[in-house]
Amino acid sequence: MMSRADAVNSNTSHRGSIGLVALLLLSVLGGIISAPVASANFAGDLEITESTSPKNGSVISSWDPISLEVKVTNTGFVYNTDTRIIEWYICEGIKDELSCISSNEDSGTGIVEAIPVDQFTTFTFDQTFSPDGDEGNYTAVFRFQDDDYITSNDVLITNFRLTTSLVDVSVAAQNPVSQLTGLAVYDGEKILNTNTDYNMSLSGIVTSCGACGLVADIGWKLFNESGIEVANSSLQYSNLPSWGEASFQRDLPPLNHDEEGEFTFLFGLVNSSGTPEGDMNDYNDVQSVQVIFDDTVDIKVASLSPLHAPTSTTYFYGNDSVAASISNQGNVTVYEPLVRFTVSDLFGEIQSEEDCRPDEILPGHSFTCIFDLGYLGDKELKVYANEILTEGSDAKPADNTITTISEVVASSINPVIEQSNFYGQYQTSDVIEFNTRISPTAAAPLEYSWWMSGIFPLGTGKQFNLTAETIGLGEHYISVRVTDSLQTMETASTIITVYNSTDISQGTWMNGTAITTTHAAANVEYDYPIPGVTYSAGEGVDALLIMSVDVDTTELDETDPGLDYMEFDLNISQLIPDNIPRESIAIHQLYGMDQVDWGTLDGENYFELIDEHTIRVHLIENMDLLIMGELPPPEIESGEPEITLLPDGEMRIDWEPSGDLQNPYFGGWKIFKVTGNDGGSTYFPDPEETTSAFIWNGLMSGNLVANLSGTTSSWTDESGLPTGTCVSYALMPMDRAGVPSPLQGKVTRVDGSPGLECGDAIDPTSEVSSFKHSVEYNNDTACLELNKDWNSCYELTLSWIWPDHEPEGNISWNLYRIEQRPDEIDIKVLDPIATDLVNVPGETGYYWQNGTDSDGIRPTRTYYYILAPVDWVGNEQTFVDYPSSNVERVHIKDEYWNYNQHRIPEPPAPEEPPYGIEWLGDLEDYMEIGTFQIAGLVLIGILMMNFIGLPIILKKRKRMKRVLAKRAANAPIDEDEFDDFFS
Repeated sequence: MMSRADAVNSNTSHRGSIGLVALLLLSVLGGIISAPVASANFAGDLEITESTSPKNGSVISSWDPISLEVKVTNTGFVYNTDTRIIEWYICEGIKDELSCISSNEDSGTGIVEAIPVDQFTTFTFDQTFSPDGDEGNYTAVFRFQDDDYITSNDVLITNFRLTTSLVDVSVAAQNPVSQLTGLAVYDGEKILNTNTDYNMSLSGIVTSCGACGLVADIGWKLFNESGIEVANSSLQYSNLPSWGEASFQRDLPPLNHDEEGEFTFLFGLVNSSGTPEGDMNDYNDVQSVQVIFDDTVDIKVASLSPLHAPTSTTYFYGNDSVAASISNQGNVTVYEPLVRFTVSDLFGEIQSEEDCRPDEILPGHSFTCIFDLGYLGDKELKVYANEILTEGSDAKPADNTITTISEVVASSINPVIEQSNFYGQYQTSDVIEFNTRISPTAAAPLEYSWWMSGIFPLGTGKQFNLTAETIGLGEHYISVRVTDSLQTMETASTIITVYNSTDISQGTWMNGTAITTTHAAANVEYDYPIPGVTYSAGEGVDALLIMSVDVDTTELDETDPGLDYMEFDLNISQLIPDNIPRESIAIHQLYGMDQVDWGTLDGENYFELIDEHTIRVHLIENMDLLIMGELPPPEIESGEPEITLLPDGEMRIDWEPSGDLQNPYFGGWKIFKVTGNDGGSTYFPDPEETTSAFIWNGLMSGNLVANLSGTTSSWTDESGLPTGTCVSYALMPMDRAGVPSPLQGKVTRVDGSPGLECGDAIDPTSEVSSFKHSVEYNNDTACLELNKDWNSCYELTLSWIWPDHEPEGNISWNLYRIEQRPDEIDIKVLDPIATDLVNVPGETGYYWQNGTDSDGIRPTRTYYYILAPVDWVGNEQTFVDYPSSNVERVHIKDEYWNYNQHRIPEPPAPEEPPYGIEWLGDLEDYMEIGTFQIAGLVLIGILMMNFIGLPIILKKRKRMKRVLAKRAANAPIDEDEFDDFFS
């Protein structure tokens, strides 16, 4: 029960509490009432918290621009989304806000974006301050242009110093302990051991100069959890870079401590000196990390299992058949720990014991000990790791032993032969690598022996190498015999084939080999496709090359080379033009070099494009090949074809071919011809304007008139067009297969445009007038001396008057000479004695001919001289019917004796006839005549026939008379009586 005094005290206490609360409320209200009325232009409270550049109290080089950067924090209760203008001013000396602003050397502004409540931002001004070599103390003022709710944190003043010889060593955040290896790791932290030197280095940035004389003490300090320094060490470096700002890396003194525990490892620049001073900024000199020192030793036997069958509960007989994993669970590297493996029977009697001593086991690492197992049956297997180690006693000895009871069995060997070529195919130059794969649990040690055909020993060993040439060409049976430690033998075998490698390279355009089971040689040739033949390559694809690749045996007793395959690379840059797209090239099987049928390569016959210059071909049989691809048209130009009209309605086309005329894929020219009447509308159009394949195919169909070589530049259409019949020609280049390219061609033009050109086959009809001649005889001995013949001393002069030209054009004349009367004859087959005689209307034309000419005139001969008109086209009027105004008859009289009567010799006296009988002389003369001789021989022949034939006929006549007499007397007639007469 509460006493009165307690009750009084309680009431008094209650009233005192109420009074205290009231007093606090009045204080708050009074403070609110007494607070000045806010005249802020910005709601909320942004605080300029810190100057990050320049830092307060820092020393800065006066040669570099200074970046201006501050930390701005929203310390108010309002998130104002408006931006805010912030200013900066820099002045010389240590000054307050207003003094610095009024005497500033430079200033600038920036705009701070909205900042959430209790958040901050690091704001960097766009402008920088350039000291330009000034030195001394400076003040930087940062302030908001407009006040906010609390104005006291709207301004920040920072002091710094400028110097032209800045010395500053800066060590960035880093962890040198991460450089160490072979340590235990707990929760990502590396564990160090006591009394161990740990060598590490640090990196940093130094700003210095050659005359600054910087000597830096770089080292470390170790602090315990109470913050007490327990160890330190440093090294002096006077060789840090001294050419402005440069990075460096230097070794720390070895870290070593003799107590376990967790410590703060501080490292960096611990002291410095220079001329006149050392490091000028201490805020960036050192960094620190936490380190742990712990020397716990813990070795664990992690597992015991069959080496090659870790999950098996059964163990296998043989050497190196048991594996025990030993792991280091502690924090100290252990060296040569003893690990022992024992095999005992089920009664505990030890049958074998084997030790393993790993060189070292790093913390967190493990080592596998391999043991032999030389007993069969049920056994107790035990692995034990020693608890007492050089590094100390094991902290957990309970995990240092593993014991298991298991059956030990002998495994099968199961040998399998592996070889360097999966298919067992080799060339004579190959080295065959054999390897024996066995069951991993086979009872080791094992013995291996290799045999050929099961009879001939080849060698020993698990791996065995054999030169293919030593066993010869063809198929061979290879086997390996494997014997285990229990003398159990098992055998494996395989078949290999040794091929001959034949070089089938050709020049520089083909490089390859053929693989055969006999000695062989290659016969390779290539050519361009057969001219004028289409290989049905397809749209946009052309035949490029045909090739024959044959491999034949060179062994006399063999006909089959035993070709396994051939593979060769074609240097296509040497075979086909470079402008053929490489991806369009395809190779097919051609059914004969003189054939056009082909098929695709399939199965093991294939090709592949290696690069822009090489195609690889793989064939398993001899074959001919067809190489196809997109063949761009050769760069060929024909120029505009020109038509020249010729006689008899013939026409000649001339052009000027140029370009790659020797291109093997250029097949030459095709000429197409369409005919029509004058003014007709069917002719070849301009290929540049008419590109329809349908139109061109229609015009070309059945109208090919000529196939010409690529270098031909002229062609004559000898078919002859009647007057009034017109023609249009198209000249087109063709490919090697003879396929023309209409759009690459040219057409004949009339007055500059495609059209029809008409022929002219009408002979001119003009006649000369006053066609006459005169002949003179030259009796001068000088003429005789020329040919030693007076008959050549005649001179003929022909003359006539030229007619007017014909309406169609000018004419010319040819002069002919014949020695027969020209009655309705055609002299076109004759050669004129004069050509292209110029017709000058109204003037006299002349022609002279002498007997001294090689085909001159001769006396006693009659000649007909014919003038034949030729029009501007070349038509010639060669039909002649004498008499005609264009024909002059000339008879050459013998005038020699008119001047040389004195040279006529006297006739000789007649000879005396034989025996004075005149007819004998005539007979003698006739005997010299061949006709008389023949007549005499015929007369003698007739006389001889009479002398022989008449007696025979008379005899037979007499006999026939007797037969006829018998018939008249009706006497029997022998049927054979007339045989003698008619036989």
